[in-house]
Amino acid sequence: MNRGFTLIELMLSIAILAILASVAAPSFTRLIQDNRVTTEANGLLSSIALARFEAIKRGVTVTVTPTSGNYASGWCVHTGANCATGKLQQSEAVTGVSLGGASVSTAIAFDSFGVNAAQVARTITIDPPSCTSGDTRRRTLTVNPSGHSAITVGACP
Repeated sequence: MNRGFTLIELMLSIAILAILASVAAPSFTRLIQDNRVTTEANGLLSSIALARFEAIKRGVTVTVTPTSGNYASGWCVHTGANCATGKLQQSEAVTGVSLGGASVSTAIAFDSFGVNAAQVARTITIDPPSCTSGDTRRRTLTVNPSGHSAITVGACP
């Protein structure tokens, strides 16, 4: 009665495992990048929803302000003039993604009715580091003038 593996069987199994791992690794990297994009987009959307909810609840203007002038460096949800006076939430800098768009450095404020105080649409794009033209990996976060916010999936430029 034999038990266990022979050395040749073990070496062959390790070789097959190594080949399978090398084939799977690139797709796993892409999965991680896509997950980071989705996580960062949902984190920013969550903060914007919090700001709108708190503005309605408190009856005051609540603002989402980018840290150091860019949402990639993080952001702060606050009442009052700045984050130091009425911080409700602070988010850290994003990692593994790039942020862009017309509003990447613009604060988003909501009045006591939950309406986008600037009355103009705000758009921020979130891309993975290897976003090749035509890939549908970009997330675009839009806050319309009425205050409604949404994330759409689109093609990389």
